[in-house]
Amino acid sequence: MIFTVFMKEIKSYYRSPLAYFVTGLFLLIVGWMFFSHLSFFIENVQKAPVHMRHSYDFANEVIIKVFGNINFLFLFITPVLCMRSFSEEYKNKTIDLYYSSPISYFELILGKTLTVLTQGFILILLTLIYPLILSNLNIGDSSFLFTGYLGLALNYASYCCVGILASSLSSSPVIAVLVGFVFNLFLWMMGWFSTLTSNYLVAEILKFLSINVHYQNFVSGVISFSDISFYFSLFSITFLLIHKRLEARFWL
Repeated sequence: MIFTVFMKEIKSYYRSPLAYFVTGLFLLIVGWMFFSHLSFFIENVQKAPVHMRHSYDFANEVIIKVFGNINFLFLFITPVLCMRSFSEEYKNKTIDLYYSSPISYFELILGKTLTVLTQGFILILLTLIYPLILSNLNIGDSSFLFTGYLGLALNYASYCCVGILASSLSSSPVIAVLVGFVFNLFLWMMGWFSTLTSNYLVAEILKFLSINVHYQNFVSGVISFSDISFYFSLFSITFLLIHKRLEARFWL
């Protein structure tokens, strides 16, 4: 049943203009950001004295910045991809078809989650063209590319879970997008909130709750149990909340 839900959702998405608009806009923005950072780096290196050119780190000045830009871009795109998950089902009353079928809530949620994950992972895969363009350059240790893409995938999956939760809360796709964006932005800004307190324990808790802090660790080439546990805890909590939201129909 999970595969049935997945195929239904993915076919519906790629038959709509939204899929190609989002994909085209995403590639246009990422391509512009990549070549802007690359041009800026080359221009600075050419202007610098020869003995100082080695101080310009290509990875930090171009690649890591592009990773950060893609992550920030997903902050806006993901709620749009997630809005169809449940909001449109509520709006069109088609959710009753799932309720009356033998499919379980677990299968329904997982099928819809896999759909949105696939949509985003395809966008991420399309960005692999940029490492291929740079493959002839000697950028030193490139292991951070693997950890960066892993962090990007985990971050996108986190945005998805929160976005689907927001979609399950409202029958209005527009409200679902706004709520999903606010929820994800709140998690994204937790690291900034940690700088506003002088209490060490509170600051560390806020840093742990910050999705951006964990993502920066991955982009820097660092993988820790703390980062992995954060993502999977977030997945589990949002999954449980979506499940409870679907069960709430029996309480009304």
